[in-house]
Amino acid sequence: MVTRLILLVILGFVAALYFPDSRQAMKDRTMPLIEPVLIWNAEREIEELSRIVRRDFRATYQLPETRAWASWLATNFSGNATSDPWGRTYSYRAWPDSFSIRSDGPDRLFGTADDIRAVKRRPF
Repeated sequence: MVTRLILLVILGFVAALYFPDSRQAMKDRTMPLIEPVLIWNAEREIEELSRIVRRDFRATYQLPETRAWASWLATNFSGNATSDPWGRTYSYRAWPDSFSIRSDGPDRLFGTADDIRAVKRRPF
């Protein structure tokens, strides 16, 4: 039974690759299943980035500057760790008492309801 299910899934992916019309239909049907996993992954990555920023602050007594965020990410991370599951770079902003790390979310637009954001107090 499981073997048949796996074979059916593989055939579905092959059909999606071979027939362009079925590719979009497959994507439309699978996104409701995949999207929550991508959101959960972005939330975990943002929390991990927040922990690392706080750890670095305790060592250097400085938060990364907002305008230097991209270079800070490139220096401290490699590969896909610098971008969210939708391919956009995580954004960062610092204030005197806190900082935030944000993903634009599945729609890739700033300031919409699906944005994923963590605001953390500056560790003193």
